[in-house]
Amino acid sequence: MGVDVNNLTWDHGTTWAWGFQGTFGLRLVEDLYLTAKVTLPIPGYILIGNQVSLGGELSYLFLNPDQGFAVKTAFGASWNQHWPEDIIVILADGPATGDEKVEDFDKANGLRYWATAGLGIKFSPVTLWLDIGPDFRRMDVRRFLDNEIQTDNFDFIGPHFELHTDIYF
Repeated sequence: MGVDVNNLTWDHGTTWAWGFQGTFGLRLVEDLYLTAKVTLPIPGYILIGNQVSLGGELSYLFLNPDQGFAVKTAFGASWNQHWPEDIIVILADGPATGDEKVEDFDKANGLRYWATAGLGIKFSPVTLWLDIGPDFRRMDVRRFLDNEIQTDNFDFIGPHFELHTDIYF
């Protein structure tokens, strides 16, 4: 369980994509792991977060003691969708007041790739990880330009930050 945060740059500026992550993985051999990852916003009367990501990653633990400092590297891919709003109120009472913020895009979806280096503190069997690396996305973006819908492919690139806890059995 953890949080997946990305600051992405594209042709029209920068945007944040983030959500809450759950994972489940298998040990393939020794210190090589294959992990399924799902990143979602928290649903309810308000939606907190702005990305959905379904995919997986292959990670290798270079330093994997029972206790203490741990190091890993990981490569992953996923199908991803994100939108510009961080918090969306699902049930609103009446029309919104004030000016409506104009966003650069309505939604974006496509493939996402990342590579990370992770530093961790291990308390057998639990490890607290901080993963940092590049995030690359090739996305189909839906935008409104002069009140006309446009759909184009754009590349998003930026740093990938993950803070999560793993339990190894």
